[in-house]
Amino acid sequence: MFLGWYDPDKKYPTRLKLAEALARYEEKFGVVAEACLTNTLDAAELAADPEAARLPIKGVNYIPRYTYYVGVEDPVTLAVPFPTDFEPQAA
Repeated sequence: MFLGWYDPDKKYPTRLKLAEALARYEEKFGVVAEACLTNTLDAAELAADPEAARLPIKGVNYIPRYTYYVGVEDPVTLAVPFPTDFEPQAA
């Protein structure tokens, strides 16, 4: 589950925006976020900042600038379990 965080305020460094997003995630879900998905420019700023939180950060082009998705990746679960005794029928 991920929490989306948008903060376009240019007065604050990127690391503080990420810290706020991480704090809100922990407050809301009761667990610590394990990863961050953000824009490539924001990811580069976080990687260059020695004071930024140290967690896996992935930068992608399809997320708008100043947007951070923090959270924990859920394992993929099927809505309907795949049958283990499945046998294809002859046509």
